[in-house]
Amino acid sequence: MSTTIEIFLLILSASFVFTTLLSRVPLLRIPSAVGYLLFGVVLHLHVFASRLSAEDQQWLTQLGFIGLLFLMFISGLEVDLNLLRLRRVAEGQRHPLLTAANGFLATLLMSYLVAWFIAWRSPEPVNPWMLTLLFATTSLGVIVPILEESDRLHTPFGQVLLLYALLADMCTMLLLSLFLSTRRSGDATDFFLTLVVLPLSLAAYAVLRWLRRFPRARRLAGDVSNRTRGAVALVAAFAAVAEFSGSEPILGSFLVGIIVSALPFAWKRRVKETAHGIGYGLLIPIFFISVGMNFNLAVLEQFRALLWVPVLLGAAFVTKLIPAWRMARPYGRRAALAGGFLVSARLSLVVAAADIGVRVGALPEVLSEAVVIVAVITCLCAPILFVFLADTAAH
Repeated sequence: MSTTIEIFLLILSASFVFTTLLSRVPLLRIPSAVGYLLFGVVLHLHVFASRLSAEDQQWLTQLGFIGLLFLMFISGLEVDLNLLRLRRVAEGQRHPLLTAANGFLATLLMSYLVAWFIAWRSPEPVNPWMLTLLFATTSLGVIVPILEESDRLHTPFGQVLLLYALLADMCTMLLLSLFLSTRRSGDATDFFLTLVVLPLSLAAYAVLRWLRRFPRARRLAGDVSNRTRGAVALVAAFAAVAEFSGSEPILGSFLVGIIVSALPFAWKRRVKETAHGIGYGLLIPIFFISVGMNFNLAVLEQFRALLWVPVLLGAAFVTKLIPAWRMARPYGRRAALAGGFLVSARLSLVVAAADIGVRVGALPEVLSEAVVIVAVITCLCAPILFVFLADTAAH
């Protein structure tokens, strides 16, 4: 057995023990996703990082990216498509999709106002549109595991939060693609190329649904294992198409999850259970470990970046908590506050967008470093606050 494999197995074992013990801390009840993220940060410390070669770290990072794709696929699987239909609801209740859409639009407006103020007061040039997208987005990769662990994913409140996170991630990814394409080339054609994955996903759904009409095609699909392999192949294909067109691979894998969730077929429940076992049992923990391991601790030594942290942290919560207050009437004040904190969590997309913002000249480097720190803080604090407030709201 190679040294890399031995280190990988040791990391998996140690991360499970670390996360399990951390989740047992009284009062905190730290979710496993956050525990794996913290374990990755611990691995980044010099005493541990010095034992990991560059090849070992690169290997974990690449596996982590596969874990991110699988997490987005499972997130798509968890979307209840019945909630996307604008049907009648009981009197006095609002449609979950409308509630989520209104919340995101309010967040987008709040984010622009806060971003414009920060850009106005900043001593260095800051593009308010870029900063708006950083505030408006959320982290579907954090929200889904937290809702899953707290048994709230399939409740009406959990589905509203899931739809909100879905809209926030998809819309900000598309708006970011538009912003970057027009800033780099001044031509919106590049942006429309990034959208090619959307009609392709509709075409794939139509073709697969049409093939179900033929018994021979259903027999060819095979058993649970074969259908799971087919789903994984679709994830790989759509992620590759999204990457080639200039879009985000995570958008392609998410759309595949929605396709599989929408298709009526035999053994769907067992395919979902298999995907959950592979994802939450192996690949998704590696993703969170790799994110924590790649966090640049040197930004903590930048005094100017630290000065921006409380400002951006306050803005990150304000832009989510105020719009989330609209959920107080149907779900209660504590639940609305809990939901506002949960959707304040930001992670991979924000970190990537902040780095891109520096490269295209939309953000100064010191502000980008502060954004990364704030993203990590929100991912650590938001799930804990959500679990605490949601539990107290239920009693």
